[in-house]
Amino acid sequence: MAGLGSAGVQANIEPSSTLEEGMEPAFSQAGFLYSLDAMAMPAGLVADEVWVSVDLKGRLVTVYRGEYVIKRIEHLAYGAGGAAPLRAKGSSMTPLGEFRVDRINRTSRFGLFFGIDYPNAEVASEALRIGKITPEEYHYIETYRARHGRAPHTTALGGLIGLHGLGSGDPDVHRRFDWTEGCVAVDNYQIRALDPWLNIGTRVVIRG
Repeated sequence: MAGLGSAGVQANIEPSSTLEEGMEPAFSQAGFLYSLDAMAMPAGLVADEVWVSVDLKGRLVTVYRGEYVIKRIEHLAYGAGGAAPLRAKGSSMTPLGEFRVDRINRTSRFGLFFGIDYPNAEVASEALRIGKITPEEYHYIETYRARHGRAPHTTALGGLIGLHGLGSGDPDVHRRFDWTEGCVAVDNYQIRALDPWLNIGTRVVIRG
């Protein structure tokens, strides 16, 4: 991507367009990027692409357009079992990596649910390589994705992971604990604030 240097080296950034109202530079000093590790950008990012960064450690959900911040949401809860690149069904772990929104449920018990494509092709390939799933399960995942346009949830890797609200859940529990079965949760007001920006295919980068 234009303007990106090697990690730890300053690089000039040339925005493709002027900032719209409500947008701000993604970096602490506009015009410079100090480390590629400071923000996990999706591969092949295009200038006006809307994407979402989920920072579990910082408990921050940020919506970007290209390199610029559209919306920043503070505080989230994630899986009670922690986080890892590969999660097992029933582990209550949140998957780390790059995903895409592959389903939107506006009548979820959590109020609003943006499902991501875990396990995607990269996850399934790695799980097969290290023996977490069988060749038959790998074939099933790829066939299901091709037929239905979304990831299955019935293999050893689990699924039905996404970003969602609380629904009728307890806000106090949400503030104090990581309580989900692997999803990323924000409050009901915050999930509605994400609605205008997330669509089928929107990239979601989850990092710990």
